[in-house]
Amino acid sequence: MTRPFYGAHADAYDLLITDPVEPWVEAVHERVGRGSILDAGCGTGRHAAALIALGHEVDLADSAAGLLAQARARCPSSQAYLVDLRSMALPRRYAAVTCRGVLNDLISDDDRDAALRAMAGCLQPGGLLLLDVREAQGSRVRADGKPRSRTVEGLTFTATTTWRDGLLDVEEEYEAPEGRSGYRFTMRPWTEDELRTRLGRAGFRSVDIGAGVGRRTADRLFVVAS
Repeated sequence: MTRPFYGAHADAYDLLITDPVEPWVEAVHERVGRGSILDAGCGTGRHAAALIALGHEVDLADSAAGLLAQARARCPSSQAYLVDLRSMALPRRYAAVTCRGVLNDLISDDDRDAALRAMAGCLQPGGLLLLDVREAQGSRVRADGKPRSRTVEGLTFTATTTWRDGLLDVEEEYEAPEGRSGYRFTMRPWTEDELRTRLGRAGFRSVDIGAGVGRRTADRLFVVAS
């Protein structure tokens, strides 16, 4: 089953995920200059559109067709690829690859290594990989098992997150006029040691890790690897 956020309720994604675009985009722009960018896990294309407005050439990649359709509409000049980030092999290489949040959904060691290798393969020599990932300790603190709800345009979205054996167990409930649905999934946050190890294994020699950029909570890391 596809997460309703990415399928049946993809049209509500931007109404529910409202972290500001500008801090992340400015951080990427400062690092990359005006090179070409692949937005891997682009979602609805909000960040890609802002990077395009700054003069970047940005292409889109995502595994969720509903989100990618919105990104295509928002960024009509971009090439858009419906791909699995663990196995993507695209026809060109980029000065930078950006990836926000998506890597938390990869639970197994093999999947994490595969995604980082695939993104490394999309880079030009000397290119940059810029990541936003969940940080393990901060994520553990936030995973308090308390339901949190928001309502937008007739849809009430409730998420309850708990911590189990190093993983985030997330239960989502979607209540809309047409009915109620639920979805449960697991995320795996990252430690700095794991990031350095896996990025090194993927071929990166320099890894800079700092606090998350443009997030409303303190459980994120901003990673730049080359």
